[in-house]
Parts: sequence; C-alpha cells; structure tokens
Amino acid sequence: MLKKHLSNEKGTAIVLLALAMASLLGLTGLVADVGLLYVKKQAMQNALDAACLAGAQELPDTGAAEAKALEYAALNGVNAAEIEIFFTNNNQKLTLSCSKTQNLFFLPVLGIDSASLHAVAAAEAGTPGQAFDYALFSGSSSNTLRLNGNNLSIKGSAHTNQNFRANGNYIQLTGACEAVGTISANGNYIEIPYRYPNSSNVEMPDYSDEIQAQAQAAGQVFDTTVQFNGNNINVDHSIYVNGDVHINGNTIDGTGAILAAGDIHINGNCVSASVQDQVCIYSQGNISINGNNITIEGVLYAPGGSIQFNGNYITIKGKVIGNTVSFNGNYISIAGDKCTVTSLPRSGSRLVQ
Repeated sequence: MLKKHLSNEKGTAIVLLALAMASLLGLTGLVADVGLLYVKKQAMQNALDAACLAGAQELPDTGAAEAKALEYAALNGVNAAEIEIFFTNNNQKLTLSCSKTQNLFFLPVLGIDSASLHAVAAAEAGTPGQAFDYALFSGSSSNTLRLNGNNLSIKGSAHTNQNFRANGNYIQLTGACEAVGTISANGNYIEIPYRYPNSSNVEMPDYSDEIQAQAQAAGQVFDTTVQFNGNNINVDHSIYVNGDVHINGNTIDGTGAILAAGDIHINGNCVSASVQDQVCIYSQGNISINGNNITIEGVLYAPGGSIQFNGNYITIKGKVIGNTVSFNGNYISIAGDKCTVTSLPRSGSRLVQ
C-alpha cells in the first residue's frame, strides 16, 4: 500500500510540474511580447513626432507639409500606407495617425497571434517670433503703452517693454497684461484681470530683408510712393514699396505682406481684409489708421516705428505689433486671440495635444 501511494504521488508531482512549466512559459511569453509591443509603439510614436515637426514647418502649404511628413516617417521606419494625415486650424495644424498590426512570437501558443498598435501626433507651425504671441505688443523700452479712450477692447494678451497705462472708461483686456515696468489703470469699468508687472523684456523681430527678397522674386517692387485705391486689392505675393503707401479701398486679399520703406496711411471708411488670408501691413516707418468704421482683418506691423489709431469704431481682427502704439479715439477693438500669422516668415514648429 505504501509503495502504491508513493507511486501515485510521483505521478501527481509530474503533472504539477508540467502545469507550472506551462504557466511559466506562458508568463515569459507574455512579458516578452508585451515588451516587444511597448518598444514598437514607442518607436512608432517617436517617428510620428519627428514627421509632424518636420511637416509642420512647411505649413500652410499642405502639399509640402504632407510630403515632408511622409519623408521623415519613412526615414524612421513607418510606411506611408499606414498613415492618415489631417490639416486643421486654417492649415496651421498637422495631425498624423498611424495604425498597424504587430505579429507576436510567444503568445500564439495561447491562441494570440497578433496585436494592434496605434499612435497619434500633432504639431503646429511656429510663429514669426515671441512678439506675435500677443494681440498688442509695444517694443519700446522708453515709451509707455497707453490705452487712452472709451470702449477699448483687447481680446488676447498685451506686452510692453516699458510701462502700461489704461486711462478711460469701459476698457477691457481679456488675456495677460505684461509690462517690464509698472501697470496702472485710471477710470471706470476697466477690466484687466491678469496683471504681470516686472516681466521680462521681449525682443522685436524684423523681417524686412526676407519680405523684400520675396517681393523682388515676385516682381512686386515699386521705387516710389504707391496708392492702393478701389476695391479688391490683391496681395497674393509680397509687395515692397521704396516709399510711402496710402491704402484707400474696401478689401485686401492675399497671403503676403505690403512692406513700405516709409510710412503707411490707411484712410477712409470700411477698409477690410480677408480673415482667412491675414495680410500683413508692414512699415519700416509708421502706420496710421485715420477715419471711422474701419475693419482690418490682418496684422499691423511697425517694428521700428509707431502705430496710431485716429478715429472711432476701428476694429483690428489680428495683431498690432509696433515699437510704440497710441490710441486716439473711441470704440477701438483688437481681436488677436485667434489670429495665426501666416504672411511673415516663421521659425520652427511645436508638438501639441
């Protein structure tokens, strides 16, 4: 009886050992294949990140952005057939999505032959410079940025390399108010909720050489003062004027910049530009907006001069970037919180969610 019992115990041990070995092998296979999936997923994500950053530098040219993104994806081992490409935010954001099936090595013994991998990356085009992160920017280190008047609205953030002063009634700034110096407000119904005095200095960029080169390549160079009169002024290519510019018209369309070596004067009523194009009105001198009921959907840029608002009911759906900026009137609005600058040279790109 004892010998028979021992014999039965030996048989049970062999069964238990076999089950333990099978479990151990299954666990080893699971760890190995999960590790493989992690490595492959990380490599796919890194490849998409690199492809997105490369492609976004070509935006808003979607064709060039797609070609560059697929080129970098291929260099990092991701096939173009596995990638979906999306452009959003007025062709300023590039999103890549990749899915593929990964064969497994050990888990097929448990009936699991493969697993799906998926990764997504998105990048936005860079900006022309930090100054263009603001709706209103004053680069002067010696002149105070003053908002003088009634019913003044800034949708977005403002920065000055000196002091900031708001004087009047019904003045609103929805974003951050940054000043290298001090910030003060005098009047009634002034809303500046986010105040940051003693901020760091922000450098003013200058793209006049690049814009002039673009204009010369397009054959859009004028050696004397130019007047743009009438309707539908087209700026498909950058324009350089070696003198002053007078704009007296109704609409401005295109994707370039009007660069003047002298001053730019915007006169009259109902001057507007297309919000999709964001034309840049760029002066190496000063910019003055004179009149009432003026709407400009674009960027006002005077890196070495002043930008002056003279009139009432003036709306800028874009950015105002100048060495100095002054307001002389009422019901003036700058809506730069959703404006993406596309008409100036930009640098880099950045990954986004």
